[in-house]
Amino acid sequence: MSPTFRLLLMGLTLTASAAAAPSSMTLKNIRHEYQGPDNCAPVTALTVLGYHGTRVTQAAAEAAMKDYPGDPQVSSLELAAYLGRFGLRSVIRYAGDAEVLRELVSRGFPVVVQQRLKSGSNVAHFRTVYGYSSGSFLLSDPLRGPSLRLSNAEMTDLWNFYNGEYLVAYPPAREGEVQAAMGDNFNATANWRNAQMRGEQDVKGRPSDPYAWWGLAKATLRLGDAETAAQQFDRAVNLGVPTIYYLYRQEAFEAWTQAGWYTKTLQITGRALDAFPKSKELQKFRDLANRALEREG
Repeated sequence: MSPTFRLLLMGLTLTASAAAAPSSMTLKNIRHEYQGPDNCAPVTALTVLGYHGTRVTQAAAEAAMKDYPGDPQVSSLELAAYLGRFGLRSVIRYAGDAEVLRELVSRGFPVVVQQRLKSGSNVAHFRTVYGYSSGSFLLSDPLRGPSLRLSNAEMTDLWNFYNGEYLVAYPPAREGEVQAAMGDNFNATANWRNAQMRGEQDVKGRPSDPYAWWGLAKATLRLGDAETAAQQFDRAVNLGVPTIYYLYRQEAFEAWTQAGWYTKTLQITGRALDAFPKSKELQKFRDLANRALEREG
């Protein structure tokens, strides 16, 4: 190895070390408020917006994001759209892990994660990660308080329910910093490929876990293979996806509609609409399936 090349490698190593995330970090100016009924999304919105210098009320965020008073579900896409009204750009990605959370927080970006409310619960819940230290994360939780600390293992357990879904919002001028923190996962297609690889590992290690199969199926669908995705979603459902899950996630209906599984869509949306009759997302896929069967008939 030439002396010049050796010096180049040493310089790269020093640069990488200097850029590495610090061992602990806590972001300041994290606004917390306890949520009203089913209001974790509005509280999360005011937390993220407050950090970036915009103050909104829980009531205003609720009115803007919910389809009707008492609507129990606000999606990450709806949250991102609301944040966008105030000039923030958002990316939503999957297969998140401790490393990407630390990289984003260390650069000054709180990260919204969608998880189950608590171990064993089937209720979806937004939390905002704004700090970390060795082996744990610090979160603002609309129900459990402004300083919830979860170990890496607890984070993973709660996050598997939603296949490591995370959202980071940022001023457009800081997009380069977000890209640097996320690496190739900033690109949506690359992230879906990574999520598919993670899903394949998950179903191999946890073959009876319906959420592992759901995560694999969603990545497969987004990469363009609806037929295989339909079968993977069917596997998840047969393993025991609870009815409330369809209120939060409708990708199975997308895959089944594209694959022509209209009767399956009607069966599951019918069950879910019995429990959540006002869900516009469930109504949409029920109506699509009914129209497709009418055309075939």
